[in-house]
Amino acid sequence: MNIDKRKEQRHEIPDPCRKYLTFTVKQEAESVAAVIGNFSRNGILFESPRQFTAGDRTECCLRLNKADPREITFGIEVKYCYDNKGTFITGALVHSISKDKWFDAFEQLFDMIVTRQGAS
Repeated sequence: MNIDKRKEQRHEIPDPCRKYLTFTVKQEAESVAAVIGNFSRNGILFESPRQFTAGDRTECCLRLNKADPREITFGIEVKYCYDNKGTFITGALVHSISKDKWFDAFEQLFDMIVTRQGAS
């Protein structure tokens, strides 16, 4: 089932990199921990314990865990959500990013980390 319509490059998050990231999605007033499957400038795929409905708009926070933590918040519009054995896979359109330059730097750094891991 491939219902993801993004045209730009998707960045998959390898398991070894997940420990450096914290990702949360707001549902109502509560932030829920979620796991990113992949992201691009205009879209994101994530897994969470909460179900969303197509058309829902909410805010996400991606935090890079390090000595000097950095985080970026962005707004999403849910395009689809389906049950996956007790969790939910959600695909969403990214419609606003709090720090575009930081996102661009994160995207470049992420590409470099993944490329280096693949080369070793």
